[in-house]
Amino acid sequence: MQIKLSRKNIIPIILGFSGFIMILISEIINQVQGSKILIITWLASILITISTFIIRFYSIDVNNFREVIQKTNPIPDRQLKPLRFLNWMLIAMIVGLIATIAIAFDFIIGMLIYLLMQISLMIAFSGIVHISPSVQLKDPKLRKVFLISIIFWIIFIPVVFFVFVWNGAESLIVVPYVIAIGLMACISWFGIGYNKRTKIFRYFIVAASSLFVFSDLLIGNARFGMFSLEIYFLIDITYVLNIFLMCHAQIFTISQMK
Repeated sequence: MQIKLSRKNIIPIILGFSGFIMILISEIINQVQGSKILIITWLASILITISTFIIRFYSIDVNNFREVIQKTNPIPDRQLKPLRFLNWMLIAMIVGLIATIAIAFDFIIGMLIYLLMQISLMIAFSGIVHISPSVQLKDPKLRKVFLISIIFWIIFIPVVFFVFVWNGAESLIVVPYVIAIGLMACISWFGIGYNKRTKIFRYFIVAASSLFVFSDLLIGNARFGMFSLEIYFLIDITYVLNIFLMCHAQIFTISQMK
């Protein structure tokens, strides 16, 4: 299928891409002079948050989006809530922007705000995918993806935590956040089974949540790890790429494909 984008869709994409360019510039400056210029780092998230506002209130035809999500629902007797996704994705980006600024001054406060972002994302995803196990087990494709996702993340998150982050009792403070981001990523994977939706829409979200886990893995390792991964320059880059993909995925629904 050929991608067909209107001007309404191109504007937020340009803003989001500009945000990604900003974070690359920020990291280049950091590598050259050994310190970040925080305003440039924050500008990346600001631009993507602005693009999310534009997507929500200008780019997306809400009725059309709602229709696409419902038509691609493999369990038609259980309605989804597409508007929840649109609203809570915007809320998640706003909360994430606040967390990005807060964590520069206080790690714990920033982490707690990011925890709220993970909760916001889970609420958002619950608007476009079924999260109830009993509902997902009704459909063969949903059941397969559900089981693979659950098994993978139940194994992956503890292994990654104990290998890369664990460093005694002090590191236990991040366990609630680790559980939350694991749940967020797991739920995001459920969308793979909704194969009547465009691959871009589904896999942008999957890639974004996986990048989020990777970015936070590096933060946890830098803060607590018993050994250094030495690729911390990727933290901000992968985070900004994550939020760019996460909030722009909604542009690529079936209605934009020809």
